Amino acid sequence: MRRLFVYLLILAGAVFAALFFNEQEGYVMLSVGPWRVEMSLLFSAVVLGTLVLLLYLGLSTLVQLWSMPRRLRLWQGQRRQESARTELTSGLLRFAEGDYDAAEQQLVRSARRSASPLINLLIAAIAAQRRGDQDARDSYLGTAESSHPESHVAIRMMQAQLQADAGQWEEAQANTAAVLDREPKHRGALELMVACCQALGDWERLGPLLSRVERQGVLPKQELRELHRWVARERLAHAADQGPEALQEAWQDLSRGLRKDPELICAYADGLIRSDQTAAAEELIQKQLSKVWDPELLQRYARLPGADTATYEARLAKAREWLKGRSDEPDALHAAGLLALQAEQWDLAQDYLQAAVDQEGRPEYLLTLAALQERQGELEAARASYRLAAEAAGAGDGASAGMPSSLPGPADRLEPGSRLRTARGG
Repeated sequence: MRRLFVYLLILAGAVFAALFFNEQEGYVMLSVGPWRVEMSLLFSAVVLGTLVLLLYLGLSTLVQLWSMPRRLRLWQGQRRQESARTELTSGLLRFAEGDYDAAEQQLVRSARRSASPLINLLIAAIAAQRRGDQDARDSYLGTAESSHPESHVAIRMMQAQLQADAGQWEEAQANTAAVLDREPKHRGALELMVACCQALGDWERLGPLLSRVERQGVLPKQELRELHRWVARERLAHAADQGPEALQEAWQDLSRGLRKDPELICAYADGLIRSDQTAAAEELIQKQLSKVWDPELLQRYARLPGADTATYEARLAKAREWLKGRSDEPDALHAAGLLALQAEQWDLAQDYLQAAVDQEGRPEYLLTLAALQERQGELEAARASYRLAAEAAGAGDGASAGMPSSLPGPADRLEPGSRLRTARGG
């Protein structure tokens, strides 16, 4: 519409000029050497307009010819991009259908012509992972990173996630650490690093990160508390192997809240026992059980090494005080039975163990009771208890041949599943 208006305007101007020059008198003479050309004013105006038009058309044609290669290149580029978009769409559809091999080939082939090859390479890497080719996956991601350094973080995060999905936890941890070096507050990297540390048992690396994880709100509070407990338990266990001083230092370094946690108190007690600090472990357990009831601590109390029968009798007396009003807890009854065994109070031990079995038929309860029944000469009852223990453990009737058949003495430490040794003087 606009072009038509321009044409009409030019035509009107031409008509107006023709009428104007037609009314004017005069002529135009062109003299070149011996030649002279005379023409009317109107005709000369038409000739001049024609020459200008021809010059314009000539220059326009030259410009079109000059720009032809560039326009051809643009056209070819558009065709290539259109073809790349078509192949990208086809590759994505094949990927969605689960044809990862064909999808990978199409995506890689179209990446060379695509305006955004990063997408092709990233999806091709996922396709390579799905068909189990980790080397091809890493090759695509390496190409993507070298050609798009500005996307370093995103590419490394994808590679780390894919490696984690493939069980390559060490490689995933290394890539995640590289991301955190550049962006310490990256939420996805922090979450993935937690998963890597858990899979690798790398509590030493996870410990310093937990405060950052907490500030960023990456994990739910309950999960974060479990991680704090796990790191603290592992640290205590590691310190116990280094000696009493290291264990005490590790315990004191824990926060006040963690030092009040029942699980960590049990872990600290285990560390004291492992580092041959039986007296300290006994004092810790007695102090804690006097304040807060914990069947797990009582179980550890029942397994503390002792020097003589009197030691076990004193421990049994303590345990009986704690057990008042708690006759419905099988763990506590079993622990009391163990203490009675070590104190050589057989009848009391049988009462406690039978009560524990009546409430919950766990294999370790049944094994201890069976060994006591066998010692007391109750062979039929012992065989029945062994059979029930085997069934509870899922081992079948024939497993009772390897079951323990004797009892712990005062100097013996009782371990679940270990062979019970004959009581002194029995």
